[in-house]
Amino acid sequence: MTKKWRSLSIVLTLVLAVFLTACGKSSSSSNKKTYQVAVSTASKPLSYEQNGKLTGYEVDVINAVQKKLGNVNFKLNAVDQTAELVGLDSKKYDFAANGFYSNPERVKKYHVGAENDALSLVKVYSNKKNVKKTIKNLGDLKGLNIAPVNPDGGMYNLLTTWNKQHPNQKVNIKTSDSFPTQQLLKDVNNGKYDVMIDPSNLGEADIIKGLKLTNVATSEPVRAFPTYFLFTKKNAALAKRVDKALKALKKDGTLTKLSKKYFGEDVFKYQVKEK
Repeated sequence: MTKKWRSLSIVLTLVLAVFLTACGKSSSSSNKKTYQVAVSTASKPLSYEQNGKLTGYEVDVINAVQKKLGNVNFKLNAVDQTAELVGLDSKKYDFAANGFYSNPERVKKYHVGAENDALSLVKVYSNKKNVKKTIKNLGDLKGLNIAPVNPDGGMYNLLTTWNKQHPNQKVNIKTSDSFPTQQLLKDVNNGKYDVMIDPSNLGEADIIKGLKLTNVATSEPVRAFPTYFLFTKKNAALAKRVDKALKALKKDGTLTKLSKKYFGEDVFKYQVKEK
């Protein structure tokens, strides 16, 4: 009997140990606070779906921040940019990522992170036959046939601001929100437009290579805008923690590695150039 009870005691002890271990894991997981994060559904290479899985530069950065913080769970929600901002306004999302620039309106409405997650390099894509000069700044676009820009986008604001500040070097601005980047690059390649100006983190290099647009030349950055995550005002404390994590990820080389993977270059080697 003694031997039997000793064996039973050992079994019960093992069962209890397994139970307590499972409880410990559950408790640890339940202690992680979940935050709703909005990312773009189709903004390659920032955030996009591939083989049914969400991937991209900002997706990987957010996951790296989550790992660095340890006690948070970032639930990613893939939506279009309008839905991202509407969701922030309604507090449906805690923060959003989509290569956002900081401006006075956004600073007033949201909590803009202090630490940028990347740099948006604005480059000029030109027709090699039509444009013989090297494009070094926006003034070089004077007299050229520029592809339409979105009237609600950053490039429109950039060009209109340039025209106001440089009345003797005004550029001709056309607007449209119905032309995808791929079509505009094809139009530059065939000579319909002399140039297109756009942030280079929208997959232009892949499009040029994939479609073999051999008549398109790419300039060095004419502007370098830092991009940020946008948080709701109530998540200012979370933003500070994310800022700290981003700073650490820059220092240990993680962001440089991801930049090379998705943008084809280290965007952090460029200095901020907003004017």
